[in-house]
Amino acid sequence: MPAYSPGFRSLDAERDGLELAVEGEIPAWLSGSLVRNGPAMFEVGGRRVEHWFDGLAMLHKFRFADGDVVYSNRFLRTDAYRKAVEEGTLSNQFATSGGYLERLRSFVGKPTDNANVNVARLDGEYVALTETPRRVRFDPETLSARGDLAYEDDLAGHHVTAHLQHDREAGETVGYMTEFGRRNRYHVYGVPDDRPERVPLASVEVDRPAYLHSFALTPRHVVLVEPPYVVNPLRFLLPGGGGFVDHFEWRPERGTRFLVFDRSSGERVAEPRTNPFFFFHTVNAFESDDGVVVDLVAYDDAAIVDDLFMAAVEGGSGASRDAEPFPNAAEGVLARFRVPLDGGEVERRTTYRGLELPRVAPAARTRPYRYAYGQATGRRGGNGLAKVDVETGESREWWGEAKYAGEPIFVPDPETEGTSDEDRGVVLAPVLDVETERSMLLVLDGETFAERGRAHVPHHIPFGFHGEFFPEVTS
Repeated sequence: MPAYSPGFRSLDAERDGLELAVEGEIPAWLSGSLVRNGPAMFEVGGRRVEHWFDGLAMLHKFRFADGDVVYSNRFLRTDAYRKAVEEGTLSNQFATSGGYLERLRSFVGKPTDNANVNVARLDGEYVALTETPRRVRFDPETLSARGDLAYEDDLAGHHVTAHLQHDREAGETVGYMTEFGRRNRYHVYGVPDDRPERVPLASVEVDRPAYLHSFALTPRHVVLVEPPYVVNPLRFLLPGGGGFVDHFEWRPERGTRFLVFDRSSGERVAEPRTNPFFFFHTVNAFESDDGVVVDLVAYDDAAIVDDLFMAAVEGGSGASRDAEPFPNAAEGVLARFRVPLDGGEVERRTTYRGLELPRVAPAARTRPYRYAYGQATGRRGGNGLAKVDVETGESREWWGEAKYAGEPIFVPDPETEGTSDEDRGVVLAPVLDVETERSMLLVLDGETFAERGRAHVPHHIPFGFHGEFFPEVTS
């Protein structure tokens, strides 16, 4: 068997309530649980998945109390998981396909529930999310799957965001979905905090739907950023191989469009285009005097999608144990876009080079803000972490030799609730040491970005995607 980087090696072990060894000191005020999501099984039926995004989902929980850290992890036992384990088949993922008939059945029937991208709290439920309409409920204490979260409405969608955004002031969670068909549409909806229903906010018909991964939200507007990575949905229904993403094409002549909707009326108030770029993740957005400001991680084109196929991230079939993970992945640029609502041109400014998996403090979402936290890239031999001042471009960074850090999540000090102290708290991030083939959870000071402590996991955790800190999950 090839000696894959431990970041792309399957993890079989499941733990329940394992107290981790802590080095340094973790603040006693940190109480609650960090729940992370990502792929952890990369072989099914003797076949390696095609893309990093296709591995079977596993949840990881780090529970904090009085300076201690307790770890649990569990595969998300869904229909896709059971079929993979019992029948040795995995199909209709982001890039891994089961053939034309399987793809057709998925398109007109039940899509995959391999929810390996993100987690959220919605309607009082904890859900694991992917880019299909299937939201998988899970028990936050045991991490066991509890079936789908369904809505009784007629909102139709085939591709959805796993990056829902909660607006505390408005008391709703906002999301969107893409509907493929003779008429292709983007639908934006809100889920009120006080009732389990999806309320349509806006809808627009498009000729060629784009691959949309996340979006921007302000108090008054929803912004869908539409890169020219588009598909003719009829291609999904034609015979031929390839997974979902293989049907998309890069069409730079279309440019990248900012679709700006009024949240209260649903009216499309602006749709300016700018030079083409691709992106996965927005950082934050807020209102300005003449429009909206959107910060996101931009790429020159959609090559990053191909850069994350397993053959690319592993350096080919002959890669050695010490091969560089992500050897040729494109570098993301933290960029600020000023999007006017009066028909003017979009302005772009580069803030920081070499960033991904960006986050901000919960209190900063949808508001003017100062700091973004992210995975720092662009250096061989590891991924670091960065705290970026989005006004000045200055940064503080953390790096470790042969260390690969994942998404950093800021947790505010509870004493700062209701204040403007945006960076008083801690930053939590998983880190894989590829030399020891073990992982740890790193705890950094939010203000100084100095290390405060680390909790050691007795095995590797494969490279994952996203997570959330739930202060109410204390057991």
